[in-house]
Amino acid sequence: MKKRVLAILVVGLVSATTACAISPAQRAKYERSGCTQVSELQGCNLDKSYEWNQRHGFINNDGQQQNYHGKHHNRDNAQNTYNDNHSDAGINGKFAGNYVVKFDNGERGADIHIEDSGVYLNGKEMRDVNAYNGTLTFRDGYATYTIRDNHRGSWKDEDSGNHGSIYASR
Repeated sequence: MKKRVLAILVVGLVSATTACAISPAQRAKYERSGCTQVSELQGCNLDKSYEWNQRHGFINNDGQQQNYHGKHHNRDNAQNTYNDNHSDAGINGKFAGNYVVKFDNGERGADIHIEDSGVYLNGKEMRDVNAYNGTLTFRDGYATYTIRDNHRGSWKDEDSGNHGSIYASR
């Protein structure tokens, strides 16, 4: 009898406790940025403000999360009037081509492919690509990649401190 009561008590206690998936600090980041766990996977940045994420299309004007990549990055939206999205990243072929990312010690780090329809880092399509004044910039995690119109550039990873050069591969 005691074993049954003990088993019921253990099952009751285990099922009554709540599991917290995120810490209070992480929850505060989600609230400040306006992101959800799903939108974070689609590019919403927890370290940025609600306004920044809204400007970059991860939150619409109603405060709701955008589906898929957000309004700036939705390829099916033929009426998209924004000019800073990835669909014009090549700027009529200005940056189009293949590039090699190298560490400062000369070691190969990654491959970049740019075409008019997008920018790809090791085959992964990049979002939030900006082209302005002969410079193309995009981010992947904490790494920022910058390519100038002379087909050379640089990159820096703020998290690890790594950095290096970007060269056009012919």
